[in-house]
Amino acid sequence: MKSDERSDVFALLDDCDASAARRSSRLYTGFVREHVATDAAGLDAVCAAAAADAASGLHAVVLGDYEFGRDLHLNDPAKVGDSTQRGTASLRFLLFERCARLSRDETDAWLVAMDGGASEPSVAGAANVVESVTREEYDAAIAAVHAALVAGDSYEINYTYRLAFDVFGSPVALYRRLRARQPVHYGALIALPAGEWVLSCSPELFVEKKGARLRTRPMKGTTARGRTPEDDARARAFLHNDVKNRAENLMIVDLLRNDLSRVARTGSVRVPALFSVEPYPSIWAMTSTIEAELNAGVSFAEVLRALFPCGSITGAPKHRTMQLIDEIETTPRGLYTGTIGWYDAPDFGSGATTRDGVDVGTSEPCGDFCLSVAIRTLTLAAPDAAPARDDGDVRGGHHPGALRGSMGIGGGIVLDSVAADEYAECRLKARFLTGADPGFQLFETMKATRTAGVAHLDRHLARLAGSAAQLDFAFDEGSVRRHIAERCEQLAEPGEHRFRLAIGKDGTVAIATAPLGPVKMLRDEASFVGVLLAPEHGFAPRRSDDFLLRHKTTHRAEFDRGWHEAEARGGFDTLFVNERGELTEGGRSNVFVKLEGQWWTPPLEGGLLPGIMRQLLLEDPQLGARERVLTLGDVRSAEVLLVCNALRGALAARILPAGAAVSGPA
Repeated sequence: MKSDERSDVFALLDDCDASAARRSSRLYTGFVREHVATDAAGLDAVCAAAAADAASGLHAVVLGDYEFGRDLHLNDPAKVGDSTQRGTASLRFLLFERCARLSRDETDAWLVAMDGGASEPSVAGAANVVESVTREEYDAAIAAVHAALVAGDSYEINYTYRLAFDVFGSPVALYRRLRARQPVHYGALIALPAGEWVLSCSPELFVEKKGARLRTRPMKGTTARGRTPEDDARARAFLHNDVKNRAENLMIVDLLRNDLSRVARTGSVRVPALFSVEPYPSIWAMTSTIEAELNAGVSFAEVLRALFPCGSITGAPKHRTMQLIDEIETTPRGLYTGTIGWYDAPDFGSGATTRDGVDVGTSEPCGDFCLSVAIRTLTLAAPDAAPARDDGDVRGGHHPGALRGSMGIGGGIVLDSVAADEYAECRLKARFLTGADPGFQLFETMKATRTAGVAHLDRHLARLAGSAAQLDFAFDEGSVRRHIAERCEQLAEPGEHRFRLAIGKDGTVAIATAPLGPVKMLRDEASFVGVLLAPEHGFAPRRSDDFLLRHKTTHRAEFDRGWHEAEARGGFDTLFVNERGELTEGGRSNVFVKLEGQWWTPPLEGGLLPGIMRQLLLEDPQLGARERVLTLGDVRSAEVLLVCNALRGALAARILPAGAAVSGPA
């Protein structure tokens, strides 16, 4: 790995309750190397290598795939030969030179700096979200789970599936947006080698070691928060007293007590808190706390072998239930339901014989550590790192240039679980990602009159609906049409109006109207509007792989600057190019050029909006326009140059000379 690539690797383990008095967030920088085990046989060696590096002064971050933990238990090929849980199974230790302890304010400031310095997160989100199972396949899987439960093979099975999606914006910005929705103790933002990322907002502790004391806090049982304080109090009381949730929680407590007993001093396992109910932004969650004292001489590898993966995300009994998960789930979980955390070297000398009152002999092979259960966790892959969709038969296409993402969702299934209810709960859990506000609205700028309504309304709404579907915006076309009709009835007569319709992430509709004035024309050539060429005026190229360029969003500051600068110079728009120098579009228009008698317009693949008027012109048989890659040279040599949008129609244009004036008002 090159030195500049090493500098791009970091890990933030983020406790949103950290304070100046308790700097419990950790920022790891100065990446040195990683140790990786890809099967159970490598566990002891990789842990020993990481421990040696930690003892020498390096700092270790741990990432463990669920499948690695599964392989620690299901290591008989005959038992997993037919498993559908294919894929890599790794335990990774990332080793860093530096580990800074941060407060919440310090973490906030670091994230702001990493995201360009603005207090509000920059634009980021997920698009083209596709589930790895159909609804019919989900129902069939739950039926298979129920059959196993009826047969007595398990008491509870955690069934999960994957979401695949494209990411727009930076991973740091996306993490900031998710973190604002879900502030937790066990957040993580990790930039891995090879351009991969981990974003986690897990509320669940897997296991923590401080001195000789082990602590685990499984989360089992949730209910939605109430809309009012009274409803919220009732929701909390319901969860605390619900027999079903208590039974499921107790089942996992017993499982983890058993797991801890394998590495704990005899008689030290205890449950200091049972059925605690904790508030989160959208749910109440039931947790219990189990503690134990680690047996003398037990290594970190032995702790993982006894406890990993956490029983709260398998079901009980653990061994047989993991076999059933192998048989029923169709895609590997990867890091989801695995673990993320830190590992420190022992901080006392070899001469010590006790710690926290516990006899540890003359050495302690296991340092302190803290590991989360990797739920509400996204893994992102670089564009060239892997095929478009990698988790088995996860359905759907991939937009070139976007980061690819995966996130698991699921839940515990018991005998009285109803498939429809469980599926609805999974969709609700997915809103952690899909419901995050990306930092922009979708909008359409249209021409309208009171009598005729909005021109090309069906086309505008079809484009809006397509963008809403890809970007997971709520969109009720019937409601939108009613809003439009009501507003059109309020327009003054006579005259045309600019009609701007905006849709928020939650489907909120906002409409603004204004009389449509005349367009600015060139004084010397009154039949033409003026245009600037972006590279000649200091505008950076657009990225052809920018997913958002194909959607009309309010995230368009550079485009707005382009047409504003053109207006200030007496023109109408600025024409942009992409990173290859190919003509794309104007700040508020599409472009057509006539070369040797043939009309051409740039293809969408170059990175541009599928404009309404652009499509109308392409469909005009008399014009006969076609798509092809164009350059600024083509613009300069064009027999005729047109810019167009749905508000103004098609306008003949000239490249704007310096100092040109306009003949009419804006």
